[in-house]
Amino acid sequence: MQEKKIGTIHKVLRFVASIFPLFIIAMVAAGIAIAYIIDRPDFAIRGLLVAVPAIFSAVFLSKMYRKDLGHDESLLKGISLNQRTAVLAFITLYLLSIVLLFLSTTRSWYYFATVTLIYVLILNQIFSKSSNANIILIELFLSTLNLIYSVTLKYPLYFGGTDIMSHMFLAEVTNLSGHVIPVDLSTFYSSFPLFHILNSEFSYLLGLDVPHSYFIGAGFIYSVLVIFIYYFLIKTTNNSTLALLSCLVYSVNSTVIYYGMYMITRTIAYAGFIVILYLLYKKDANGHGFVYQGLAVLVTLFVVLVHQVSAAQIAIVLFLLLFCERILSSEKYVNGTYLSLFSAMFIGYWFYFANVFVEELLQSRSNLQFYEEFQIKDTVQIGYEWIYIIQHLDISVFLFFALIGIGYLLWDRIKADKRNYVDYLSVFALFALLTLVLYIPTPIQTLWQTMTLFRFDRFMLLISPFMAFAMAAGIYLLFNYLSNSGKKPVWLVVISVLLAVFVFTSVLYSGPESKGFLSDPVRKYFTSDEIEGFNHFMDHVDSGSELHSDYNVDRFFIQENFSRSKEFGLPFFNSYLISDVEEIPTYYGYVIIRQKQFLNGGIYFGGDSSNYIYDSEDGNDAAMSSSLSKYDKIYSNSGVDLYR
Repeated sequence: MQEKKIGTIHKVLRFVASIFPLFIIAMVAAGIAIAYIIDRPDFAIRGLLVAVPAIFSAVFLSKMYRKDLGHDESLLKGISLNQRTAVLAFITLYLLSIVLLFLSTTRSWYYFATVTLIYVLILNQIFSKSSNANIILIELFLSTLNLIYSVTLKYPLYFGGTDIMSHMFLAEVTNLSGHVIPVDLSTFYSSFPLFHILNSEFSYLLGLDVPHSYFIGAGFIYSVLVIFIYYFLIKTTNNSTLALLSCLVYSVNSTVIYYGMYMITRTIAYAGFIVILYLLYKKDANGHGFVYQGLAVLVTLFVVLVHQVSAAQIAIVLFLLLFCERILSSEKYVNGTYLSLFSAMFIGYWFYFANVFVEELLQSRSNLQFYEEFQIKDTVQIGYEWIYIIQHLDISVFLFFALIGIGYLLWDRIKADKRNYVDYLSVFALFALLTLVLYIPTPIQTLWQTMTLFRFDRFMLLISPFMAFAMAAGIYLLFNYLSNSGKKPVWLVVISVLLAVFVFTSVLYSGPESKGFLSDPVRKYFTSDEIEGFNHFMDHVDSGSELHSDYNVDRFFIQENFSRSKEFGLPFFNSYLISDVEEIPTYYGYVIIRQKQFLNGGIYFGGDSSNYIYDSEDGNDAAMSSSLSKYDKIYSNSGVDLYR
């Protein structure tokens, strides 16, 4: 029976692997055709980001299938790079990157170029004869920490998607009270309090205020994950070079970098997920993992209590991993019993202890109007196609290598059957293939229903380690294939250049400086002048006052009146968005205008349904001036004007 099952899998896999290059080309052609059929040629232009690398990868795969590429990592160690020299070069570049951070008010081109050189150096260390896994892991940890702290500790207040500010306030309340936040402050997070407890502990242990301890502690936790990922992969691949390449790609992945800076509840839940993977795949000397699975249950409890919906999404990822494992591997790491317990824990907690959250969740997604027709996300606009391609060149580089890695590993699995040997690499390859549509630009990523209503965008972080593995496998196998030509140093230079493009684009467009390079003109951080203006407002205005401002300032003043506000001496305000500039004279209370940001790029205003950028172009500055009387101005600095 088992032999029959293996034979069936063998046939299916042979068919999938053999047509994979043709399937890639067919999907590219179909995507371009559909774009013109629905009269959205801009989709076809955006699709070039996927189409071009996909076609090149198909060409290389068709040639690589003709050769039996071994997995002996010693074959790739052809670079004579002195370890001491490499470490000194890393230290020099690392210190230079820190100096460059201090020499400019923002991260400069020189900083991004230096970081790119650091990662190219690490790539060459991995392929060198003297490579040392421990040294490379330390370098990757420090480089990740550099990328995170270069934003969160450099700028006065980086807020990213603005949730950081509300979490800081909830952590402050937790720190002051020594208890879980009251229900009347947040019905959602009173049932999921561990993130705010964690940040309160950071503040206590470090002896710092919540904002600084928040970023320091979160950045350190996130950077350590690269070490867990290495040991998770080395267990399954038994290939240090491939595991190190995966960690290299992972640490500089744009999604990973973004969430390293934007550390919120779902990000710390992801950290728990990585630890769970490490524990599930770890076994003792006798091949048993009972103790580690027991520890995984404890981490599961942490994940359930730290964020509302991450546990459900993690369960889906684990189920897909279990599915791929049962099909292709004789090794069983993802235990079905554990997965059942995982699901029972979060479902039971949802319905018995966090029922208010479940009710609001169901109500918010049960409106039939949401499903009447497909809606394209507001960010997918006609006229920005080439800008979009420039901003996402890292996706093209990733896809080129990832498709090669996925395609060849599935093909190699057929020969593994002939050798009566099961290679776990194919499990990750199949998983990456099944989830690739959630990671690269596809119709799924253009729809409001999938990406906003059902938050498919959050899967990108959960599957990022497996996508990093797929790309690393592509680099590993392609370098192996090209090295057979006898020009190993030349091809390493080519791969280094492609990696440099990947790193530079990832680092640049995942950070808040990208507004100066064809991106969103609205800053993702507040300046020191703006923070000074906000503090002046809180110190001199009575609690309960009305405040009208732009979207990002409105998200800063999220301090609500709750049962213990007066006890802790916390100010609170009734904060509102400016829906229309012409209505400002009719507002009561106070108005805050970030004048410098208004002139230098614009600020987000908006009504109930959407936000729009209001800037100084097209006469908007005159409209702003006519709505605000200079006699009403009660405070001003170079960043903020406050009107009453």
